[in-house]
Amino acid sequence: MGLRINESWKVLIGTVGLSLVGCGGAGLEAEDGVGQSAQQLEGMVTLTLNGHATMNLECGVDTWSDPGATAKDGDGGPLPVITYNSGNDEYGPGPNPAAQGTYQVTYFAHDADWNQATAVRTVQVNDTIAPTLTLNGPATVTLQCYEWFEDPSATSSDLCYGDLSSQVLKTGEVQNWIAGSYTLTYTVQDSAGNAAPPVTRTVNVVNCPVW
Repeated sequence: MGLRINESWKVLIGTVGLSLVGCGGAGLEAEDGVGQSAQQLEGMVTLTLNGHATMNLECGVDTWSDPGATAKDGDGGPLPVITYNSGNDEYGPGPNPAAQGTYQVTYFAHDADWNQATAVRTVQVNDTIAPTLTLNGPATVTLQCYEWFEDPSATSSDLCYGDLSSQVLKTGEVQNWIAGSYTLTYTVQDSAGNAAPPVTRTVNVVNCPVW
């Protein structure tokens, strides 16, 4: 955890948590931490994140629910916490668990004398799950010689990026005038680079004349 401190801020570290304490003005940034308990200095505002300062969500699987934060004045009395981009305030839509990316939620509190404290939570929405890939039609097809083959392709779906069927790639070809067994291979990957296991179709061309 990296911290940058100026003279208008103090950092209080409890046994299991990180508390950000301010007496006016911005000046402290915490790269990571868990805020669950805080000590207190007289005359200072304390702001403690509930849960982790960095949260990871799986795109299309997890949901976002702001754990919030708590604040106290110098006498230990509770203070309201203002949030920015939590999804529950007017300052931003909040982290989108259906869109891969990095989001930040900011928390701010002040007392009657405008002693204040600020904290930031980073929410990382990751896509680590490969899309599904399913053949359309049978895995084995038999064609009479010269019979036209209409490739039914394959269907792909991704939890984060939705329908990827249009992005399915095929390798291999069928020569319907030459008897033999032909293999068509279908592959796909999502925008995060997660690739589905390839699927194959076998096309057998039979009863071609011998010249």
